Amino acid sequence: MAAAELNALYCAVFTGTYSTVVQNAAAPATNLYFSLHNANPGAAGSQTTNETAYTNYARVAVARTTGGFTVTTGSGTTFSNVTNVGAITFPLCGATGDTLTHWGLGLSLSGTGTLLAYGPIAPAGSPVSFECTNASPGVLTAYGYVPTVNDRVSVYQLPGAEGLPTGLTEGTVYFVGTAPGGNTLTLSTTTANGNPVNTTSTGQGYIYKHGILVVNSGITPTVAAGAAIIQNG
Repeated sequence: MAAAELNALYCAVFTGTYSTVVQNAAAPATNLYFSLHNANPGAAGSQTTNETAYTNYARVAVARTTGGFTVTTGSGTTFSNVTNVGAITFPLCGATGDTLTHWGLGLSLSGTGTLLAYGPIAPAGSPVSFECTNASPGVLTAYGYVPTVNDRVSVYQLPGAEGLPTGLTEGTVYFVGTAPGGNTLTLSTTTANGNPVNTTSTGQGYIYKHGILVVNSGITPTVAAGAAIIQNG
């Protein structure tokens, strides 16, 4: 998809502004709804897939306008993306907490709904692209990210690109197993390189460094402004 078409689609979906590329619907949604999840909801998931149920939890509405979302058009090696303009503040946690790893964004305030986008909580900066070898373990070169052993990361496919190498799963939380130097790294499914991830094909994608959000009684979970990054190639 060309940058102009992608930008028009993003603007229509997330900010409710339209061009001749993307036409308005008869009754467009005025809000979109952020959710929190304790595991990756996945591309085939709904708004309830792995959704948290900490005490007092509820989804948060964000206006489908330029006041709610910022659309940035990609150029060259820069991704087209959408980010939240303001911080997304969820209800104060009551008696029962949770450990949260992902946010979601969909059409419904409650119920199964339609999941439009999702991503890891608290990414440390924008995701960067990577290439990976066919090896045991697979060696990733991540452009713009200097890894540290035990960093939490997840990988995603670049639309229209070669695809993730066989052996890596989109959205899974991995740990940096080894960091030989520079921008190179290997992955493990556990800390301390306890279960290295092998690949059986080459591939590419983009990688997030991220963390987890531990929510206990009295904690107000928040996704910082600009931290919910929805992107395309």
